[in-house]
Parts: sequence; structure tokens; C-alpha cells
Amino acid sequence: MDRSAPVGDLAETSEVRTHSGLRVSGAWTRGVVNAFRQLDLDVEALCAGIGVPLEVFMNTDGRPPRDASGRLWRAALMASGDRFVGLHAAQAWRARADHLVVLLLTSAESLGEGLVAALQYQELLSHGRVVTLGEHSGYRALHIHKIEHELPITVHEVEFITGVVVKMIHFATDGRFTAKEVQFQHPYRGQIQEYTRTFGCAVTFGQERTAILVDDEAWDLPLAHGNPALHTQLRGMAEDQHAALVSYPFIDTVRDRIKVLLPKGKSSIEAVAASLHMTPRTLQRRLQEDGTSFRALMDATRRSMLLAAVERRQTPGEIMRHAGYTNVRSFRRALKRWNLPRIDDDAGEATSG
Repeated sequence: MDRSAPVGDLAETSEVRTHSGLRVSGAWTRGVVNAFRQLDLDVEALCAGIGVPLEVFMNTDGRPPRDASGRLWRAALMASGDRFVGLHAAQAWRARADHLVVLLLTSAESLGEGLVAALQYQELLSHGRVVTLGEHSGYRALHIHKIEHELPITVHEVEFITGVVVKMIHFATDGRFTAKEVQFQHPYRGQIQEYTRTFGCAVTFGQERTAILVDDEAWDLPLAHGNPALHTQLRGMAEDQHAALVSYPFIDTVRDRIKVLLPKGKSSIEAVAASLHMTPRTLQRRLQEDGTSFRALMDATRRSMLLAAVERRQTPGEIMRHAGYTNVRSFRRALKRWNLPRIDDDAGEATSG
């Protein structure tokens, strides 16, 4: 196990306390905790360090905040010094048919049928549509998305999720599945043998998106525990539970994404829509259905961010950057439009044209 974590990896471990509507199943976080234990990490100490009781992650009936899980990953990276902690946790993770989403996968007649069913109801286990189906280079593709709030998802979490998905499919097919290729969006980080040992296939980096490529032969694999009658019953249960799952209001979801993107200088509807994996037209239509528009929501979010930054006594330049302004004139016009006090001590320092 390589425990020589470079500065670039450890830089991600600074604690960021955030609050988000994104929540993940306790069954998922329990699996993460148990994998960390298999790596001899002191999970009690990790939880104490981030100020979250261990029980929050171990309660399979609960739904801890996604950002709390992200802070646990950062604490594990710092404590272990293992720059491949995501891969090693995936190797340690134990596949079990102990959740409805997994049972949907394993009870289908074929792998393809099981994946379609499991992914349809994946929010019962995950914090969103983390895995979606697509195509790439003539193969079926399982795309892994980074759905995040103020706390970015680390490469370690991405590698863990990808490893768990492959391991879950391997479990469902009684060991007969082999991916055609695993592709990661992030750059190569060294130690290719760690990746081939985890995935058992070719692994490439710097791709357009993270994906698991599946050929037709693997897609049509019969499942060892396929049971059509049971699968039908499980689908009904999943539909009921999915409908009862408290969903985060769409407007709040869009507002959260805006807050993440604005400090990065991304304020267009195209940027926000892309982060939600939808087209600008679909985003605008859904906002209109909720009685607002993208421009109105952007303005309201920017104004609240400005007020919050002022209350935190940030410098004018910091306030301007935080709200996504790169032009002082536009910044001052916005302050005037919202009847906010003019701020011009050092705002000019933040301008980039």
C-alpha cells in the first residue's frame, strides 16, 4: 500500500463544514465505514475529528448529508496517508445483497435488465443519479457523475464508487463479468497495477468522463440468482419507497449549484445546466414549472450571497469574486439595483476585465 500522499492529494483534506440538501443512504455510508475498518483505520477517531457521530454513518435507515461523507473521506486520506485510499477501500468493500437496489440488480434475468432496474431507483442508495447509462465507442457505458455541493468530490471517492459498481456487477454475475475498459476523467496518478488489480481490465485516464465500458456479451449475461417473480415484487417495493423519499426541491438544487459555480466565474445557464446533466432548455422549463426563471433565481442567489459575504466581513474584492463578478462596473450596478451600500475599497483588485 502506497502511503506517500503528495501535497496535491492532502491539500484536499482541509475541513470544510457545509450543509447540503444532498443526502446519501446510511447503507452506503456503512459500507464505506466497514471498508475503512478493513484498512485498519480508526473510524471512531475519524468521526470524532470531523464532529459527526459514527452512528450517523452506520444507521441504515438514515440518510446522512453527502458533505459529511465527503469530510469522512478527507479525514481517512489524511489519517492513512494512502494516495490510493479509494481503490484500496473498494478492494476491501464486501458485496452483499442487503439493499433493495442491489436486490433489484441480482434478481433480474440478465445483467442489462438488472442494471436498468437498479439505476432507475438508485437514489434509494445514493445522493442522486450518480450512475447513468449511455454509449461510448460502440460499447454500453456506465457513466459515473460527480454530484456535489460546496464540498467537491475527491478522486478517491470517484475511484471508490467506480470500484464498487464493478464489484457489485461481478457479484451479481457470480464472477463472470469483466469490464471492457474503465475510463477516468482525472489524470493518471501513477501505479497502474493498483488500477488493473481493482478492475481487472484496461484502465485509461484524462477521458471526457468517468465510465465503465460494457460489451454486448457482458450486458446479456444471465444472473445466477435471477428470479422474475421476485424481481417484479421488488420493483413495486422500490417504486413505493422512491415515491416516499423526500426529494430536495428542484429550485433549491439549482440554487445550490449556482452557489458552487459563481465563485468559479461560471454564471451562464449552460454551465448550471451542464452541472445538473440536463440541457439549458430543460432547466428553464423546470424552473418555469416551479414559478420562476433562471435569471430571477440567479439574481436572488447572487444577492443572498452578497449579503452573506458582507455579514462575514469579507473584503470588497472577496465579496465581488464570491458572487462571480469579474467586472467592477457590473458589480456596482448590481449593488445599486438591489439598494445595497456601495463597496469600493479594494474591489478593483478583483477585476479581470
